[in-house]
Amino acid sequence: MDPLRLTFAHSADCASLRSEARLVLGQWHSSDLVDDALLVITELVENVVQHTGDGGRLTMRRHHDAVRIEVADSSPELPRVFGPDPRRIGGRGLLLVAALTREWGTHHQDNGKVVWADIPVSRHP
Repeated sequence: MDPLRLTFAHSADCASLRSEARLVLGQWHSSDLVDDALLVITELVENVVQHTGDGGRLTMRRHHDAVRIEVADSSPELPRVFGPDPRRIGGRGLLLVAALTREWGTHHQDNGKVVWADIPVSRHP
């Protein structure tokens, strides 16, 4: 199965990225995990839009037991997970990503970083 690869600008509209991802997940017969995948995509892309000065690249691949979502950007700063704090607006996106995925992580690349997340296919009937 061919991966989905989309670049997005700093002013990205997540709706178009989610629409493309929904179509690809349907082609991969992974429609049972669409809602989780779209929420993870939204959180990771919004982090790029909010915390960097430019856009990035969304890649989504289907493996036999998971769908991997990767979002790359040019910032070398790794994301941080914040615990719930009623005084802070926002900052809970990575908690959602952790709750919806089997695992997630980051790695540096030559021109920034990649944040990735695996959504297991087997946990969805």
